[in-house]
Amino acid sequence: NNQVNQHQWIILDGDIDAEWIESMNTVMDDNKMLTLASNERIPLTGTMRLLLEINHMIHCSPATVSRGGVIFVNTEDIGWAPVVDSWINSLEDKQYVPLLIELFGRYMDKSLEHVRRNFKLLTPLVQVNQAQTVCKIL
Repeated sequence: NNQVNQHQWIILDGDIDAEWIESMNTVMDDNKMLTLASNERIPLTGTMRLLLEINHMIHCSPATVSRGGVIFVNTEDIGWAPVVDSWINSLEDKQYVPLLIELFGRYMDKSLEHVRRNFKLLTPLVQVNQAQTVCKIL
């Protein structure tokens, strides 16, 4: 129960299939009802928002696409730097910020290129995901 009218977010990340995305239409239409695989029904209130982060829209019908806004983010256009900069700026201990900026600037592109040329990834990862992994390790 949201007493202060703040937005609440449901974030769904991953691959989708045709049946699943079509069942999302009831969430995105006037019913605003999320039905889970267990048949549990969750009504979305006016303050709830739904975010789908997907790799492709192969299984989305025109009806599904028209019910939501679509933002396409090309990782090659953005690159890894904004993610790393955001992570560095969120650090509580600011004494390492200059060093981290220098090290990422000096070694990240070279490291990503080395991985691209010399390793076969079992799961394809774009550079921004690889940079996020480095940040999480640190």
